[in-house]
Amino acid sequence: ILIYGRDSLALLLVGRLLLGAVSGAVLSVGTAWINELADTGATSRDRVHLASLITIMIYVGFGFGPITSALYDKVGPAPLIVPYLVHAGVTAAVLLGMWRLPETKHPDPTVSLRPQLGVPTETRRYFLTVLAPAGVWVFGFPSTSFALFPVILRDAIGGENDVLVAGLTGTVTAVAGLASRPISAAAGSTATGLVAAMWLGVVGYIIGTVAFITDLWQLIPVSAIALGAASGTLLTSGLAIIESIAEPSNRGALNATFYFAAYIGMAMPVAVTLLARVVSLNPALIAVTATAGLVALSTARAAPPPQPVT
Repeated sequence: ILIYGRDSLALLLVGRLLLGAVSGAVLSVGTAWINELADTGATSRDRVHLASLITIMIYVGFGFGPITSALYDKVGPAPLIVPYLVHAGVTAAVLLGMWRLPETKHPDPTVSLRPQLGVPTETRRYFLTVLAPAGVWVFGFPSTSFALFPVILRDAIGGENDVLVAGLTGTVTAVAGLASRPISAAAGSTATGLVAAMWLGVVGYIIGTVAFITDLWQLIPVSAIALGAASGTLLTSGLAIIESIAEPSNRGALNATFYFAAYIGMAMPVAVTLLARVVSLNPALIAVTATAGLVALSTARAAPPPQPVT
């Protein structure tokens, strides 16, 4: 669809919608599957360790996709066709290899096909007031980093290098996410990790806003480091908490609900742009930074996460 509709906004939106739905399914089911294979739950350290590995897997794809596409756009033929073909080929190869993977769940005809949030009743308030609001920034921080700041500073960057800078920013953001594990370890607890990540994201937003106000596009990578590290720490801490409160029968559904909150953050650049049409870009950037700060304060004041399910 993306290849055929490369000149059609409607088809591009359909293609992106399908890819987003597939990504969400793979992330939620894959996360639950890996946790079931590892049979974690004994200690918080075990859960953080496995969540860190899952974060690394996710950010390898997010990190090297943008820079690969940006470099190919500079040197390769048919940049609106070939990258999609390569991606499709790699995906097909992975699908072939999946046939021999061990299964951890068997079909249950009694399970309802209706959508389920998977949030246990006793932890619902914590999920809705702490995990979900923080989860929005898992992708809210990095999407702003590589999809907004390079765009609004395009004139300062220069037209010949804007695509390359955007690709590099995406890679820097993801590499920072990959390297964020020490932050999660130093936090001492998953709840503290959420708070530290939110404040780190606020710092990244402040740097990006200063870059826009001053036209210092060289600050974009600095902002990307902070926003990427914040995203990686949020994802690691969030997944570890999810694993601690999930019921075995609803592990996949709860992961999917958390990822749904995270995917809302992908619309952050659009939200900022729409707000900028009303109040101009400077106040819009300040507003989103302030919102992240309020979530950080709320997360810091929240009660500790519930005890792990045994």
